[in-house]
Amino acid sequence: MSRKRNMFIRAALLLAGFGLIASEAFCLGTISGSVISDIPKNKGDVVVYLKGAVGPVHHKTEVLEQHHLTFIPRVMAIPVGSHVTFTNHDKIDSDVFSVSEANEFHLDSTRPGHQGKVSFNKPGTVNVLSKMHPEMSAWIVVTDNQYASVSSKTGEFTIPNVPAGTYQLAYWSEKLKSQGYTSVTVENGKTAKVTLNLED
Repeated sequence: MSRKRNMFIRAALLLAGFGLIASEAFCLGTISGSVISDIPKNKGDVVVYLKGAVGPVHHKTEVLEQHHLTFIPRVMAIPVGSHVTFTNHDKIDSDVFSVSEANEFHLDSTRPGHQGKVSFNKPGTVNVLSKMHPEMSAWIVVTDNQYASVSSKTGEFTIPNVPAGTYQLAYWSEKLKSQGYTSVTVENGKTAKVTLNLED
């Protein structure tokens, strides 16, 4: 009887723990918005990220693929400490390198079907290139936290699971100029709406 009771108590505590985690996740806020530009094609591939967010950083492992001598995606945002796997899906040899200050590396050969992995341990912007195929280019924006998003072709972006607080919303774009930081206040369980008007 005691054993059954202990099992019941453990199950109840486990369910309570799951409920607490779900409750905390629900209480986090969301930032949702859009990029405004006079040139529609410049709305996409804009990295929007938070400045001043504190707390543990959740690392990621992302994949940057090569198809038809093109890096996909062209723009990626990852938190510091994350890894990127480079995969060559073409039928010819290639290479991947960067001389960016945030992360300098060189994968000498990425044969067809071959993968190479790189760690990104410093915040900053990394331009990914190929010596064998100079027309190839991609960007990896390494942020100091996981609160970042890359805008869609139509300019929409969403940053989920943000702790309540007031932050500076910054952005990076290969083509657009900034009009300064935007202040945003996030409340538990709510969505903060933001519009970024960017100069071409």
